[in-house]
Amino acid sequence: MSSKLLNIAHRGGAGLRPENTLATFAHALDLGVDGFELDVHVAKDGSVVVFHDDRLKAEIARDGEGRWLAGPGPLIKDLTLSELQAYDIGRLKPGSSYAKRYPDYVPCDGERIPRLADVIFLIKRGGGNERLWIELKTNFLNRAQTASPEAMAKAVVRVLKREKFLDRAVLVGFDWPALIAAKKIEPSLTCLFTTLPQSWFADKPPPKESGPPAKADLEALRAMERSNAPWTGGFDRPKYGSVIKAAKAAGADGWFPFYADVTADTVAEARDEGLAVAAWTVNAPDDLKRLAELGVDALCTDYPDRLKALKKERK
Repeated sequence: MSSKLLNIAHRGGAGLRPENTLATFAHALDLGVDGFELDVHVAKDGSVVVFHDDRLKAEIARDGEGRWLAGPGPLIKDLTLSELQAYDIGRLKPGSSYAKRYPDYVPCDGERIPRLADVIFLIKRGGGNERLWIELKTNFLNRAQTASPEAMAKAVVRVLKREKFLDRAVLVGFDWPALIAAKKIEPSLTCLFTTLPQSWFADKPPPKESGPPAKADLEALRAMERSNAPWTGGFDRPKYGSVIKAAKAAGADGWFPFYADVTADTVAEARDEGLAVAAWTVNAPDDLKRLAELGVDALCTDYPDRLKALKKERK
């Protein structure tokens, strides 16, 4: 295993602390990660904020009275920063399926939705050289739900330039038009193009582990993927023969696939195209070990402590 394998904490390490919070990012830094991944949206007032879903998530958000949201909340883009920060996101709703997914996490009550700039300040204050993997959360199936790819790219690049953090940022995302737009604004930015699980687009039903959508939604995605998929920006797999070659043609610096899509053959293909290779979201020890032995550049995991232990064991 390469000693250069980067340990990237997914949403700061969602299996250990509440996702996408400053407390979680600080904990990841304490663990000694090489960087962490987070998700960004553009709020109503133009602030670039850190949150995963397009809407406030009922399993995460509590109002000022401590009450859990009864259902999906308002769109992030429809609230200002101050309105978003009225919600406590430091605990998962007890008994929810989301809480069951991360049984060992430690709650951090009082955490608020941070700005991207707040996270950058946290990293700088630590004095290390960790990198920030920023997922641009634009909705390619319903553009009305989020900022446009172009507006997202412009807002994020603006923050990175203002905070003098361009050289330590890695942009990722399933919606390639946002990455393509960012590259046009700032060609020096490192962009890893994320891909959906490729089993979704195979002839047979995808395995449960790949988290496929409902059958009707899956069929719709498959139809789109065959031609003019909204998430490719015109760089469709059928035109280029593989998603790896399509990503390279679109301007990618690296390929960021679902972990099950990383094999010796796909790594070799990516290397032939001159692309870095990372993988999301790798949690099981056996999967971490397998991918590490394939010589990938980075692994994004909810459990950065597990990857840290593996690297130490095999050093």
